[in-house]
Amino acid sequence: MNVKCPSDFMSPDLHHEYRIALVNMDDLGITTGIILGLGSVLSYLPQVLKLFKRRSVLGINFIFIFFCTLNQFFAAANALILNLPKTIACAQVGFGKCYSSLLAMLQITGLWVMFFPVPLLFILFHNNYESIKSRRQSKREQKKYKLYAFMYALIVLDVVVVALIATVSISIQGPCSVIARTLAQILGVVSGIIVLFQWLPQIYSTYRFKGAGSISVITLAVQAPGGFINVAFMIFISKEKFSTWFSFFVNTIQVIILFTMIIYYHLKSKIKMKNKKKYSIDLKENEPLISNKNINNNVNNSKNQKYV
Repeated sequence: MNVKCPSDFMSPDLHHEYRIALVNMDDLGITTGIILGLGSVLSYLPQVLKLFKRRSVLGINFIFIFFCTLNQFFAAANALILNLPKTIACAQVGFGKCYSSLLAMLQITGLWVMFFPVPLLFILFHNNYESIKSRRQSKREQKKYKLYAFMYALIVLDVVVVALIATVSISIQGPCSVIARTLAQILGVVSGIIVLFQWLPQIYSTYRFKGAGSISVITLAVQAPGGFINVAFMIFISKEKFSTWFSFFVNTIQVIILFTMIIYYHLKSKIKMKNKKKYSIDLKENEPLISNKNINNNVNNSKNQKYV
C-alpha cells in the first residue's frame, strides 16, 4: 500500500524511499551534533543534583517549571513525529548511516526526558511538604500544594493523550499520517508560544529573591551560549523545521536574561559583603587601645592609692 507524506516532506510513495529523508552530514557536523546533544542533555544534571542535595526549591517558581516541562514535551513530540520517516529509514540503511540525521531529534527528546522529573522533585522537596502532610499548615498553603500536584497531573495527562493520538493515527495512516503530522505542527506552534513567556515567572521570582536560590548556575552557564549554537546546528546542518528550532531560539534569549540577573545579584551581594567586612575592620582599627572606661578606672584607682 502506497503512503504519501504531506507536501512539506519529500513525498516518498513507497516504504523503501523513506531513505531520501536522511540529511547528508560531514564528520564535522556529526561531531558538532554529538557534542551539542550531550552537552544540552547533561546541562540539566547539575540542576537535578542540586535539588537532591539541597532538598529545597527556594527561589524556584513552579509556574515556570510547569510551562517549561510542557514546552519540552511539545518540542519532543514535534521532533519525534516529523522525524519518523528518518527513523524508519534506519531500518533500511542501518543506524550507522542514519544516526546523524536523528541527532537533533535525540537531543530534543533527551532534554525532555532529563527535565521531566523536575516538577515531581519540586513537589517532593517543597519547603512546606512535611507540615502540609501533617495538616499543620494554613489552608492557603494546602491549596497551593494541591494546585502544584494537579498541574503535574495535567503534564502527565498531556503526554498520554498526545502519545495516544499519534500512535493510533500512525497505526491507521502510516508513518506519514496527516493527523499525526498536523498534531506535530500544532504542538510546535504551541511550544513556540509557551516559550515566549515560560521564563517570565522565574525571572520575576529571581528579581524578588535577589539570588539564585536552588537554581543551578552551572546549568544556565552551559545553556546560555550553547543555545545559540544548538539553533545554528538545527537550521544549517540538521535542516530542522522552523516549528522545531524557533522555541529553542526564544528559550535561549530568556536563559541569558535570567543568567545575567543571577550573576548581577551574586556580584552585588559579594561587593556588599566585602564592604561590610571592610567597614567592620575599619571600626576595629579606629578603636582606642584603652577605652574611656578603663581610663576612668585607672584615674580612680590612682586617687584611692593617693589617700591610702
